[in-house]
Amino acid sequence: MQNIKKSINKKKTTTIIIPAKFKKYPLEITYTWKIKKGEEMVHVVCKWAKIDKDYRRRQIPVLLKNIEDLILIEQKQTKNSNINIRVKQKDKDLIQEYALRWGYNSISEYMLAKALSK
Repeated sequence: MQNIKKSINKKKTTTIIIPAKFKKYPLEITYTWKIKKGEEMVHVVCKWAKIDKDYRRRQIPVLLKNIEDLILIEQKQTKNSNINIRVKQKDKDLIQEYALRWGYNSISEYMLAKALSK
């Protein structure tokens, strides 16, 4: 019988919900097991603050202290263009349900986040 080794994903992701201005924003911290210049690294993703990068693990408390401000600054960016689409009522209801479930204030915010996500 052949010896089969299973690949184990050692990455552990923690999602933190950041409250800012009556809305909730998810922030994901993934422990990557990477060591850079003798320090443990983690990967942080917060689409609302335009963050998707590695940080030294010791920097996370400072990031968490400032993340609400980073989110609010990013959300204040002026919007000056429109996109209009037509959908069936049932699709609109479903999209709105998803938007509310994930803490978005509007369908527009939800659809923009989905369209711009990787």
